[in-house]
Amino acid sequence: MSNTSTFFALFIAAVITTMAPPLEAGVALERALKHPGFNAERTSIVVADAETGQIIARHNADLTLNPASCAKLITATAALANLGPDYRFHTKFYADREPGDDGAIGTLTVVGGGDPMLTSERLWRMVRNLADRGVRRITRGVIIDEGHFDAHAYPRKAGADSRAYSAQTGAFAVNFNGISVEVSPGSRSGQPGIVTIDPPVDYVHVINALKTGGKFGIQIVSKKNGTGETLTVKGRIPPRHAPKRFYRSVTTPNAYASAVLRFILRQNGIEVSGPISEGRRSGGVLLLDESSDPLAEIIRNMNKYSNNFIAEQVLKHLGAVRMGAPGSTRKGVEVIASYLRSIGVAPGSYVIENGSGLSDQTRVSANLLTKVLVSAWRDFSIGPDLAASLAIVGVDGTTRRWTFAPKLSGMVRAKTGTLGGVSTLAGFAPMADGRIAAFAILANGLPRGVDGAHRAQLEVVRAITEYRNE
Repeated sequence: MSNTSTFFALFIAAVITTMAPPLEAGVALERALKHPGFNAERTSIVVADAETGQIIARHNADLTLNPASCAKLITATAALANLGPDYRFHTKFYADREPGDDGAIGTLTVVGGGDPMLTSERLWRMVRNLADRGVRRITRGVIIDEGHFDAHAYPRKAGADSRAYSAQTGAFAVNFNGISVEVSPGSRSGQPGIVTIDPPVDYVHVINALKTGGKFGIQIVSKKNGTGETLTVKGRIPPRHAPKRFYRSVTTPNAYASAVLRFILRQNGIEVSGPISEGRRSGGVLLLDESSDPLAEIIRNMNKYSNNFIAEQVLKHLGAVRMGAPGSTRKGVEVIASYLRSIGVAPGSYVIENGSGLSDQTRVSANLLTKVLVSAWRDFSIGPDLAASLAIVGVDGTTRRWTFAPKLSGMVRAKTGTLGGVSTLAGFAPMADGRIAAFAILANGLPRGVDGAHRAQLEVVRAITEYRNE
């Protein structure tokens, strides 16, 4: 055991417990493990030197637990390693012929490539480019080709399907396969509230049962109908209350994407005759090949805000690229397994069900997560982009409101994970001697809930930042 500061020597001597295995170096995990926010028997912690991979401290290092959204670290690193930070997703527009002098084409086919960040704004720009190519009329309808993915579903935790965080996937998916619902008060108490859908597409039928006045409380109930879904908005909103926005996942992604596309085509003066339907491209002239933002930026949005939809899109796309279309969760997980083998993770030492960590089945250890972090850190082609994708504690992303450890604010980058009875934290932190530590803290069975677990996790991180290998 290396020499440590007097502080850490006293710290460790004062709080050694029989539940924790011996430390391999001087980070004081014992006191942190006695924090009431941890169940030490259901906690796995590993701290390593990010540059050398040398283990600094560990507790139940190989105990497999539910990592929740820290599973996104594995998805992100495997994607960056296989595709590269500048990789782009493509959405392609084909016509059965070049536009005529009158701007007419017969059929427009849109081939989705699984772009996770295809918002209404970006689709509007694509359609504007289509108009600039001379398209004014589509006489025989639009075909949306979603053959790049196998299906909309993915293995996930049961329940809460209407929540935006469990949105389905789609090769041509718009607005994260979610609906934006904004509520605001009427002119005075007793008046109906105001409900706005963005974009205002005919896929959504709104029943507005919102009243102005009383204590704020909103309920949004979704039900499929013949052409899309009906949203019933109930509850109360006080007068002069600021507008409040909610998000709900769509029940039929292809129908929603079709409705958004038709709406935007009309906005750009392109007349559509005939249906918008799902099918497969058969030949045609390529009018547009629209690319996404770089993968590094997409991963940043995924990790900082723990976006499940992006993670599942990336995983299926990774499977399609490496193992052939259609992309699927199974193929994506196989690519992840290959990546993990390449960095020395033994097959059978983990279970990964999907790309986001929204799962009751995924099980990994702190040792595995730390290996992923160290491997990325030591690979300069992807390490800086992975580190930049993590939330900065106390500053942005999912840790923006973590103000209970002001000394760590702005100096620690980490991915959070939260499910029922699960709280995880993994990332990078500076040590007192100037080196960088990679760490993973998986806590299941939370005796003090998520907030207590967060405080316990930052106790470990604080000890990391004060550690000096002398």
